[in-house]
Amino acid sequence: MKLSPECVPCIYRTRTSEILASVLPDGEKLRLLRDFTKYYGDLIDDSSTVIVAWKGFRKVKELLRETDLYREYKEKSHKIALELARSIEGRLEELSGYERFRYLVGLSVAANLLDPGSPNSLDPEVFWEKASKIRFGRDETDRLYLLLLQSSKVTYVLDNCGEAVFDSLVIRDLRRMGLKLKIIVRGEPYQNDITYQEALRLGLQEYGELVSTGTDFPGIVPGHVSEEAVKALEWADIVISKGMANFESFMYAQPAANVFVLLMAKCGPIARASNVNVGEAAAFFLKGPPAMLNAV
Repeated sequence: MKLSPECVPCIYRTRTSEILASVLPDGEKLRLLRDFTKYYGDLIDDSSTVIVAWKGFRKVKELLRETDLYREYKEKSHKIALELARSIEGRLEELSGYERFRYLVGLSVAANLLDPGSPNSLDPEVFWEKASKIRFGRDETDRLYLLLLQSSKVTYVLDNCGEAVFDSLVIRDLRRMGLKLKIIVRGEPYQNDITYQEALRLGLQEYGELVSTGTDFPGIVPGHVSEEAVKALEWADIVISKGMANFESFMYAQPAANVFVLLMAKCGPIARASNVNVGEAAAFFLKGPPAMLNAV
């Protein structure tokens, strides 16, 4: 997605907050903040949000000499998400068909709020309160469900670590529908996104083929990720993409695949690109509904 002026301070706040959250003494934090600020100024000429955020994150990791800045947060959000997910099993038994699918997708999108890298980040403990108030400004899940019934192969691009617990419930149901699955995850840590090793611990390999991007790049863009990840997009009848960063990367380098986007619009640029209001959820086909749906 193209960088807009309001993206510049937003990305800067996120990156500098990572330095401030370190256990370094104040003098060292000031030095690193100065070094990062000098570096960041040269990134603003880049035309893509995802490139600026990624290069900035890599610089912070370099300055802090730490590869996984969100390790503790991911562990906490993962644990809480598991507890929350277990609490809905009884409700799921009462649902079937599209109603069940829509309920699970709604929860997985709500779980996107568990993201410390966003301006409106929330503590996982308040998830249920906030999830009950989420409004979909754009909802094409009924068309997605219809397309899934006509498909055989789905690639699911994961986002955040705690959120992935709820995605696993969607993925489990897709597998029960008889769909073959490839599940793309980060190869190396980027913010609180789930990595290949974390996906293995969650047991996602039981439902489909786990595909690593091989890098910490926050999206699927040829040249920045593994060839295996790019081919996983080409393989699928439909690609389900979670979260803002993956959406931004597809706006930056749009694949030929039928991509269905699921996200929470947590800032103005994303909201405008998704055609919803800030704070609303969005579920839509990136390039419009496929022709096979229009023919039904």
